[in-house]
Amino acid sequence: MNKIVQVVNAIISNSDKINNVRKNDKEYFFLYNNKYKWSTSRGDDEVYYVHFYPLNDMNIEELSAFHDWEQYEYVTYSTRDIKTTEALESFRELYQIVSSKVFGIDDIFDEIIGK
Repeated sequence: MNKIVQVVNAIISNSDKINNVRKNDKEYFFLYNNKYKWSTSRGDDEVYYVHFYPLNDMNIEELSAFHDWEQYEYVTYSTRDIKTTEALESFRELYQIVSSKVFGIDDIFDEIIGK
């Protein structure tokens, strides 16, 4: 199994450590464990992307508003490159989890089911 798929699965398993979610027009930026900067997005062709941003001085709010990506280094993983069913399922689930957190849906669902 590809290591990034293992990392994504660990993030999913510990989704309570996902915070500070910000959305720009096409992707969701978030912190994991109050330390690691990530984003996730979905292409029109059902390709999912996960981006890792090295630690630096920019916070998530600044990253989500940033536009000059040619001047910034980050690592991209996609289901186009990792062509396994597990990668697709894991990247899709991460995208759904993070997108629901930006709207507070997790808290609403927990309240409804009495968690």
